[in-house]
Amino acid sequence: MSMLSGRSLSSWLAVLLISSASCATVAPPQDLSPDPRPVTTRATLQLGQKELADGRFVGLAFSGGGSRAAVFGAAVMKELDRLGVLQQVDVLSAVSGGALPAASYALEGYRDFSFQNGFVEQIGRDIQGAVAGPWYLAPHNLLRYALTDRIPSEQVIQALDERLFRGATFADLNPAKPILLLNSTDALTGDPLIISDEQFAQLGVPLAPFSIARAVYMSAAYPGVLEPLAISSGESGHNGAASPPVLAYDGGAADNLGIRTLVQVVEEALSERPMADRFPQGCLVISIDATGRQKNEARKPLSAAAALLRGHRRNVLELAGIPAARQDMAMLGTFRVGQDGTGGTCRFWHVALRQLPDSDPLGDRVTHIKTNLGLSADDQAALIAAAARLVAKGREEMNRTAGWAGFISTEPVLRSHP
Repeated sequence: MSMLSGRSLSSWLAVLLISSASCATVAPPQDLSPDPRPVTTRATLQLGQKELADGRFVGLAFSGGGSRAAVFGAAVMKELDRLGVLQQVDVLSAVSGGALPAASYALEGYRDFSFQNGFVEQIGRDIQGAVAGPWYLAPHNLLRYALTDRIPSEQVIQALDERLFRGATFADLNPAKPILLLNSTDALTGDPLIISDEQFAQLGVPLAPFSIARAVYMSAAYPGVLEPLAISSGESGHNGAASPPVLAYDGGAADNLGIRTLVQVVEEALSERPMADRFPQGCLVISIDATGRQKNEARKPLSAAAALLRGHRRNVLELAGIPAARQDMAMLGTFRVGQDGTGGTCRFWHVALRQLPDSDPLGDRVTHIKTNLGLSADDQAALIAAAARLVAKGREEMNRTAGWAGFISTEPVLRSHP
């Protein structure tokens, strides 16, 4: 491994999806000529009749955090399903590792995707092992990457596709499942780039044939570890020259919890009709937060990126109604949406690993799981146990908190398939 610029393969992969993600060398741009016929997918910022029919908005946000976030997110989904909450979800908003369970659930029925059969085990598949497979050991590839610290994007995308998404595109999203919004960042402007029909139309790129694995990579491409992903419409710009591609990387740069996108969807829905008419049965945002804790016994200064992620998390949770001093304790909050006269209040349920303290052996374990692309069976079991405990605690708090009783079903739903 001395050819790898002094960095071992394992250390490369250990940072592949840190608290919000992963990144790699620039993959060849997708040359997707725009189709003159508009094709809509289930990745849209507009709520349709399906989402508006019950008069209630329920959004589910998934944080980044590699396989820790992926498995924890999948396990929380199973608990929400038992409570009858998951069936009410209208929109999934995910960042980085959280994109794996969100996209997989939205693909229900595609090939072997089945939420009721082995869903958590499927999400827990070892992506890291696939990235570090024989491809890396081929002599021409060792030489190719001997002088770089970056992991090649095309190999990560290939591993995601082979181990999980199996060639799925946005056209394969299940219309009976919630809207899927994966979050990325425009690397040239720093603006959020939500992978949606609306924003891809602005880029001149049709979303329907776009690879799910590629979109997940876009959401997870952590700057400095993996290169941004280039997206090209194939159109000509000035003087007949090809239009420059958009570069996209990690969606955690603006919000590693995925909450802001759900608020944007609600605000858009309230731009036409007031809350009392649009969502007379209420508004709920659920955050699955896999943010871990870092042991810093050597008291080394945090990197600027790590400090920014922490600051953004604190600010987003404050906007969602959880004060900074209680963000690792409080599970329930409220926040305002919409304009005066037409807006209203959304409820917020924060399901976070950090709500389990270090003094709790389970909390000490799950909050210090490294952000790799593959986890041991014991780590996965610990995350599943944490999900069950935290969701049960949230249900108990709802039952004794004014205004929450009856807002959502708090009794387990019996199913033929566990």
